[in-house]
Amino acid sequence: MRSGVSRIRGALLLTLSAVLVAGCQSAVDLQQQAASGGSTACRAGGTLVVASAQPPLPARVLAQSAANTLWARGVFEPLLAVKNGDVKNPEPLLATAWKLGADDRSAVLTLRQGVTFHTGRPFTAADVLFTFKQALAPASPSNDKQIIAGWQLEATGDHDVTIRSKTPLSPVLASVLDDTPIVDSQTYAGLADGSKIVGTGPFEVEKYQPGSQIVLVRNDKYWQPGLPHLDRIENVVIPDSTAQLAALRSARTQLASGLTTQDAQTVTRQGGQFQLQDSLQAVYSLVLDTTSGVFADKAARQAVGYAIDRDRIKQQVFGGLGTTAGVVWPEGGTYPKDLENTYRYDPAKARQLIQQAGAAGAAVPITIINNPQLQAEYQIIANNLTDVGLKPSLVALPAPDYQARLSAQKGGNYLSFRGLVDTPSLLAQTNPDVRLQGAHRQFTSPEYTALVQSVIQAGSGPGAAKAVHDLTAYMLDQAVQHVVVTTPGIMVRSTAVGGVAVTSGGLLARETCLVR
Repeated sequence: MRSGVSRIRGALLLTLSAVLVAGCQSAVDLQQQAASGGSTACRAGGTLVVASAQPPLPARVLAQSAANTLWARGVFEPLLAVKNGDVKNPEPLLATAWKLGADDRSAVLTLRQGVTFHTGRPFTAADVLFTFKQALAPASPSNDKQIIAGWQLEATGDHDVTIRSKTPLSPVLASVLDDTPIVDSQTYAGLADGSKIVGTGPFEVEKYQPGSQIVLVRNDKYWQPGLPHLDRIENVVIPDSTAQLAALRSARTQLASGLTTQDAQTVTRQGGQFQLQDSLQAVYSLVLDTTSGVFADKAARQAVGYAIDRDRIKQQVFGGLGTTAGVVWPEGGTYPKDLENTYRYDPAKARQLIQQAGAAGAAVPITIINNPQLQAEYQIIANNLTDVGLKPSLVALPAPDYQARLSAQKGGNYLSFRGLVDTPSLLAQTNPDVRLQGAHRQFTSPEYTALVQSVIQAGSGPGAAKAVHDLTAYMLDQAVQHVVVTTPGIMVRSTAVGGVAVTSGGLLARETCLVR
């Protein structure tokens, strides 16, 4: 490695390590911070009722899933928390400290002592090794498999774990540790059907009804005194946005995830009883099937980029929130700003490319998860594609069927939405629409593989910006994925609820409270 690169990387690592160690607060500090919960008026006890558009899926706790947003982090805790997308300032949970090696290929984790699972069994380094082994299992839904596969984990004490990596850790470590909640080896098999749902978190599962609800009750033996604030959280499934809106207005629920942006804005503009609660940014994309049919032709794929009226979707579906730049990465130091808006709305050009590809009248089935936002987005895209000479049709599936279909690479053309809070290096390894291993899209090529690997190997080093730019330019030219809108995720909360903090795994319920 060149000495100049080493000095730059070493400086970055020292800075990151300082931030991480500085973040390792005492239990007293954490308790005071949690007690405020965004409000100084938290009260102890009470029941919070939350509504989700999708039914809970215990089998997918090792993945980032909209179905588990409002309950999973109450039961299962990760080693640290990246709250509200702030990857530069992670907070300790089951790890109290961690330090990166000077070569950016190793990290030493110090685990919290005195933590027990809901069964009473003590948490140790062996549980970290077990969890990451399960994340790598063929049936695991973890989005981080490609990264973890390049790690070697070793328990160097009952409460110490060393990670050694084949690729740079600094762009990915905090997010992967946040993404991977620790599971209990003795009851892990019960997650498959929901018969055993056991973690170390501030809440235990009192009742789980598949497709309907999951009820959490306070864990009186939680490792941090004074938390959680709530006695009970009832997670109910309300798939319809209008019904969620009615439940909020009638005070049957106090927090909701899955409303359309218009419904969310409607209720929050009608006085001070409700507020928009931003969650993690999401990128909404249309991913095209290149293996057969009309989109085997690049010209037809590019035509779709010009056919989509992104601004209309932003206004009508997402209430004017977000951006339509068409780039899959979060803004930051390596963001390729000159590649923004490569595809602008130009239906005449789209028709010309459709004719050039001989694709006029071609059938275009599009698969979506059965979600109000995606349904509204599809309707505009379908009108756009019809206008340029294609024949779109909708395939709407419930969450488990949608995930299974995409994981088997049988999704065809599909609308996706993915979290957008991380570095390009991490997203290139975890986003199912981008990554090499376990990809949901059907497209691949030697050029694409080499470009993705360049982004991963560059990490946070001086070559990162060029690597990201080259990959982005290739992706835009191949037109396999058309980014439609990048927008903040939306929850609606009653002003009677405080302490709402969100990680990539969902609501960090230990800090949530009812206010006086």
